[in-house]
Amino acid sequence: MSENEAGRHAAVSLNLKGIRLTDKGDYEGAILAFTEALALEPDMAGLYFNRAEAERLHGDFDKARADLDEAMKRSPGEVDYQHARGLLAYDEDDYDTALAFYGKTLEMNPGYSPAWNDKGVIHFRKDDFRTARTCFEKAVTLDPEFSEAWFNLADTCDELGLPRERAKALAALEALGQRPEANEDRL
Repeated sequence: MSENEAGRHAAVSLNLKGIRLTDKGDYEGAILAFTEALALEPDMAGLYFNRAEAERLHGDFDKARADLDEAMKRSPGEVDYQHARGLLAYDEDDYDTALAFYGKTLEMNPGYSPAWNDKGVIHFRKDDFRTARTCFEKAVTLDPEFSEAWFNLADTCDELGLPRERAKALAALEALGQRPEANEDRL
C-alpha cells in the first residue's frame, strides 16, 4: 500500500469513527476524529460535512457554518450540503435563511423529501398550516415510508380541523409500524 493509499485509508477509518461517535452523541470525540481525518485528506468535502453535523449538534454553529461552506465550495452540487445549511439556520431560529436553503435544495433535487418536510415544519411554526400541509403531503408522496412527515401531516391536519385526513395520516403510520405517541421528533 502506498503512502497516499494508507493516508486515505486512515482518513476513511477516522471518518467512520467520527460518524459512530456522532451517532452516540459524543460530539467532541467526533469532531476530533473528523479533524484528524482532515489533516490526512484535506480535500474530502464529506469530512467537512460530517464535522459540521457534529459541530451543529454540539451547538458550535459558527464552526458548523464554516465547515458547511467549505464542503459546499468543494462540492457545490451536493444536495445534502445545501439541506444541512438549512438545518443549521433552523437551529439558529433563522427561518427565512432556512427556507432559502431548502428552496435551493429543492431546485437541485425536487424529489428530496427531507427538504419538503423541513420546509413544512417552518410553515407550521409560522402558523401557515395550509402551506405546511402541502409540503408534508409532497414529502410523503415522494417517500411513503417517511414516518416523521406522516406525523407532521397528522398534526397539521389536526390544526386545520381535518379529522379524516388526520386519520389517514395516522393509518399510514400504523401501516409503517409506528405509533403517534412514540415519535419524539414531533412538531
